[in-house]
Amino acid sequence: QSEHAADWIRAGHSVDHVRGLILDSLVRADNAAGGNINRISVTQDESELQRAAVTDALLSRAQVIDPSTKRTFVLTGDNPVRGLTLMDLARRSLERSGVRTDGMSKLELAGRAFTQTGSDFPILLEATMHKALQSAYAVAPDTWSRWCATGTVSDFRQHSRYRVGSLGNLDALTEAGEFKNKTIPDGEKATVTAGTKGNIINLTRQAIINDDLGAFIGLATAFGRAAKRTIEADAYAFLASNPTLESGKALFHADHGNILAAALPGVESVDALRVQLAGQKDVGGNEVLDLSPALWLGPTKYGSAARVTNKAEYDPDTAGKLQRPNAVQGLFRDIVDTARIKDDKWYLFADPADCPVIEVAFLDGVTEPFLDYEEGFTVDGVRWKARLDFGLAALDYRGAQRCG
Repeated sequence: QSEHAADWIRAGHSVDHVRGLILDSLVRADNAAGGNINRISVTQDESELQRAAVTDALLSRAQVIDPSTKRTFVLTGDNPVRGLTLMDLARRSLERSGVRTDGMSKLELAGRAFTQTGSDFPILLEATMHKALQSAYAVAPDTWSRWCATGTVSDFRQHSRYRVGSLGNLDALTEAGEFKNKTIPDGEKATVTAGTKGNIINLTRQAIINDDLGAFIGLATAFGRAAKRTIEADAYAFLASNPTLESGKALFHADHGNILAAALPGVESVDALRVQLAGQKDVGGNEVLDLSPALWLGPTKYGSAARVTNKAEYDPDTAGKLQRPNAVQGLFRDIVDTARIKDDKWYLFADPADCPVIEVAFLDGVTEPFLDYEEGFTVDGVRWKARLDFGLAALDYRGAQRCG
């Protein structure tokens, strides 16, 4: 249609209008020929395809676990960078940006790959690092999410969490047929503040030359696992500290009715905590919450006793041959026994969705670690900063019971 385009332009049509006329004429020609000649489709551009190919190839070589399959990333046979080293990728990136690499030493080539305008080598590595970090974080196990609530904050300032009590039951009318005024109950407040934790990964030119995938992908996966462990360790340390609520009293306190004297997990002790949990009242003290324990949490050495108590058909603590039914059979749906609890204390938690006790809040709801890239100055290469922004807060004592 080029012969018509010149005439259209001389006629005073704009470039956009001419472009539309050309497309229209192509459609008409296509329809006249029976279709399937001229097709317009939206696909990934070449740079995106290149980035995906490099990321898949490097993750496969480094044996990184794919969270979706729980197996190592699989490299397809049509991957165009299959078998290429890091130096090969650096050379390709420079040549794709129009730089001739003939005669360059390895150190110069690796350095130029990071600093040359138009080189996508840093972006390729960053994409790979980020995916390795996120994948390792996703597959690393945790238990805090089973007994903590997950929240979000918009910045690093202190954020409030409010709980308002009920109005109680409705009152009868007065003798004069008037409605009584109902006092709005005072609420309770908790606060949570997010902080930042992270480290820096350095990647030198020597690591690129030596094709040392472990120098950055291995560290990226280690960072992912470390980020998951960090939340886990902080949550258990926070629980063990018995944090102070806004009222000035500890989370587990005799006045809160959520403590039982030390005892082994058994039918009697579990049932006693169940009764205390069910009897908790709302903020205003008007309404019984009637909560049920959803999770048992305690040290590893008590895990077996907790499972037996929860699963046995008959009371395992009954002496003699009397087969007394187990009154707490199937009481909680989840059991977490962990070596992170160092003492003899164990806990019953209501479902965090019903009555959250401890919240882990993430900045802007981003629950995964984030990666920043910058060219190194003190290091002959580049560095990545991995960070995770989160905070913990004790919200409400009513949803948990502690034995010990």
